[in-house]
Amino acid sequence: MRLVEITKDNWLDVVFLTTNEDGMPTLCEQYVTSNAFSLVQAQYEGTWTTRAIEHEGKIVGFAMYGYSEDHDCYELLRMMIDRKHQGKGLGAQAIRLVLSEMEQMADCQEVYVSTDPDNARSKHLYEKIGFVSTGRHVDGEELYCYRLFRA
Repeated sequence: MRLVEITKDNWLDVVFLTTNEDGMPTLCEQYVTSNAFSLVQAQYEGTWTTRAIEHEGKIVGFAMYGYSEDHDCYELLRMMIDRKHQGKGLGAQAIRLVLSEMEQMADCQEVYVSTDPDNARSKHLYEKIGFVSTGRHVDGEELYCYRLFRA
């Protein structure tokens, strides 16, 4: 697995990934904002890195991370694995790759992520990786923090 640049050759693959059970991407999916919306947001806000998640030569997911000017912290803002590839451990692998890239950001000491309080699968995944609930909620979502360990 690897994180790859989103280019003119793969952006459409990224846009049509979905977590919706019916296989049709929408602007607001059950637990994540669409990849299309995220790509536009990243373009205009300028502080986000977007990556396609590639596994065995196929685009299977999307990640968006970086510095949030609104919250004054580093965030894993979006993470999704297409519904056809969920349940295979790819989300955990992808998050670890993102955290590895974020460790390269000199002033990034902590990474925050938020999730719908009803999304038990994502909460379990974040906790398994080492994110800890802060006990706070932001925009109705439960906030988690991961402390980066530097040598």
